[in-house]
Amino acid sequence: MTPSTNSPERRPPRKATLFCPNCNHESPINGDWVIHVHANSIDYECPDCEVVINSRPDKSGVDAESDGVLQFGDAD
Repeated sequence: MTPSTNSPERRPPRKATLFCPNCNHESPINGDWVIHVHANSIDYECPDCEVVINSRPDKSGVDAESDGVLQFGDAD
């Protein structure tokens, strides 16, 4: 038996793809999402409908290493 060729081939989404449940926008996690960085979390906002679709704890340790103060290095 041979596989059917009638249905169009659809690639599965990449593992790091986010989907907006409000407007069905989809993009890689490093795509066009509006990112809001807070002291203890990172929010991903949909660029189309402005709904926050994901809020992740910031595991970078930035706040722990800087005693709660966000610091940036010199831009030499």
